[in-house]
Amino acid sequence: MKLQVKIVEFFLNSSIWVALAVCALTEITCLNFEFVTPVNLLEFIFFGTIFGYNFIKYFEKEHLSVLHSKMLKIEIKTIITKFKSLRIQEKLTFLLSVSSAVFCGVLFFRLTIGTKLVLIIPAVLSFFYAISFRDKTLRSTSGIKIYVVGIVWAIVTVVLPVVESKTTINYDMWLIFIQRSIFVVVLILPFEIRDLNVDDGSLETLPQKIGVAKTKLFGIVFLFVSFFIEFFKNNVIEKNLI
Repeated sequence: MKLQVKIVEFFLNSSIWVALAVCALTEITCLNFEFVTPVNLLEFIFFGTIFGYNFIKYFEKEHLSVLHSKMLKIEIKTIITKFKSLRIQEKLTFLLSVSSAVFCGVLFFRLTIGTKLVLIIPAVLSFFYAISFRDKTLRSTSGIKIYVVGIVWAIVTVVLPVVESKTTINYDMWLIFIQRSIFVVVLILPFEIRDLNVDDGSLETLPQKIGVAKTKLFGIVFLFVSFFIEFFKNNVIEKNLI
């Protein structure tokens, strides 16, 4: 039983579960537009999510941070020293993250030019979500954290598969983009509420600004907004409504 718990913890802590969720949302986009999921892109998104989330996580926890005040400088000795001090599960997560970065590098060259160009946006946003610029990260910038995450997820799970499959970018796609952004923002709210007592007040998270009750109401209202957007599409899909 203890081994099973450790395996589940590894799936959660190493961001594999998040990567599966992002891939699932990507697949939903492909089903909506009725095209075959680009396998190279799905693999890239899976490994990219693992690397991206763990990159942010490790820099936040300063486990393997090699960020200097004025430049990003990688010191192999520092990495090795800090790696040795990690617990087994953290070492496995780090090795998985490095492997995922390598796979992303290989898969990147198999993507279309259009996809590579679009990828610049979520890549830059993810980088500055963890790495400070003038002593500020996107995560620590007041009130914008959840919206940055929502936009990144929407670009990755909606725009990338459409561009990679060379499907026409149309009115319905932008509505799905808005729906997906709203959906992800609402998904983040329970975590914002959970972290209410530990988050720095300068973050100005929604629960900090309007309280827990109003945050819950905000989430419910925006889920209804996301639902009713479905009726404005040219191609209303019954399965989406269900």
